[in-house]
Amino acid sequence: MIEYGKVIALKEDKVVILIKRHAACGDCGACHVSKEQMEMRLLAENTLGASVGDDVELNIETVDFLSAVSIMYLVPLIALVVGVFAGYYSSIWSGLTIMLSQGIGAALGIVLMGASFFLIKLNEDSIKRMKKYRPVIISIRNKE
Repeated sequence: MIEYGKVIALKEDKVVILIKRHAACGDCGACHVSKEQMEMRLLAENTLGASVGDDVELNIETVDFLSAVSIMYLVPLIALVVGVFAGYYSSIWSGLTIMLSQGIGAALGIVLMGASFFLIKLNEDSIKRMKKYRPVIISIRNKE
C-alpha cells in the first residue's frame, strides 16, 4: 500500500509524517481520526534519511496491513461468535431453557469480545514496536 506525505518531525531513526486522508478512506476508526479531520500523523522508518519538510512516499506491505486489520477486527469477532455458541450450547447441555441459554450465550459472547479488546489494548505497545507493522519511506519526492 503506497501513501504520500510530508515529514514534520524526526524521532531517532523514525520520522513523523503528515498524510492526507483520501475520499475513499472509511470511518473504521483505526487511525483515531474523526470524519472531519482530513490529516493524520504517522510514525515511519526513516531508511532514506529524510529530513523535516521532505515530501515522501511510504509503503506498508499489504500482507502486514491485513494482518494488523485482522488483529483489530477479526479476533474480537471470533471471540464474540465463540462466546455465543459456547454459552448457548453449554447452557442447553446443562438443561437450562432455550430463552435462558440465549441470554447466557449473548452475555458470554460480549464478555469474550470485551476481553479480546482488552488483550489487544494490553499488547498495543509491543505490536507498535514490531517493524513489520510500521510504514517505511521508499522514496523522497523532493528534498528541501
